Amino acid sequence: MIRLNGEQINKTASLFGGITDTTLKSCLERIMGVVYGDGESPKTAAAVLGYIFIGGEYNEKFLSDLFELMKGKEFVIITENERIQSSVIDYYGERCTIQHRFETVKKIPSLPKTDYISPLADGFELRCFNEDMYKQSLNEEWSKDFCENFKSCEDFLKNGLGYGIVYGDKLVCGVTSYTYYSGGYEVIVATKPEYRRRGFARAAAREFIMETIRRGKLPSWDAAHSASLRLAESLGYELDYEYIGLKITG
Repeated sequence: MIRLNGEQINKTASLFGGITDTTLKSCLERIMGVVYGDGESPKTAAAVLGYIFIGGEYNEKFLSDLFELMKGKEFVIITENERIQSSVIDYYGERCTIQHRFETVKKIPSLPKTDYISPLADGFELRCFNEDMYKQSLNEEWSKDFCENFKSCEDFLKNGLGYGIVYGDKLVCGVTSYTYYSGGYEVIVATKPEYRRRGFARAAAREFIMETIRRGKLPSWDAAHSASLRLAESLGYELDYEYIGLKITG
């Protein structure tokens, strides 16, 4: 297994077949993440950026090297190759959980024209992400994925986007760009457990989507579970297809 660059990465695009996740696109455009292959003209490849996308032929040695590289980490593997899926499940055993995920259509969502967002309760405020919110997000388990794929706060504020709900300057809900690529952002949404079911995620997501559209970008939404899909659909997204993700825990 070798780390690919330049033209070598370009050769891997066809290996990932019908995977439309824009986090993969960030890797293939060489904007974020790392791509590995089984050689300079790869027949098997893995794009690593929070998730691990594996494409191409089944290659036992490549998978062994990849599993060793990711030892001790938690991640989600996405692959269309059923033999690779089986190998991952067999290797990780009880550490592997099968997720039923939902990819939405890659187009600007049709936000409801008569949409109504309840006013935030006293003490709560919707804000665009700033340096303080960036730092807060990295320090708590529920929000650490908001910005961790960016090199620094400067990188996030320049190339990413985020909106959050704060209470007394404390971040309690956020919608941010998990990753970015030339055409837009991959959306990530999370609310601190004790503040859920108050409409915060929907309010922040709507603002994130509107600002993304103003920037001429696409806010891409990949739903990790049915609740996320329902939220996306309420904001005008349409289901494209359902697929399997393999979540590996420590």
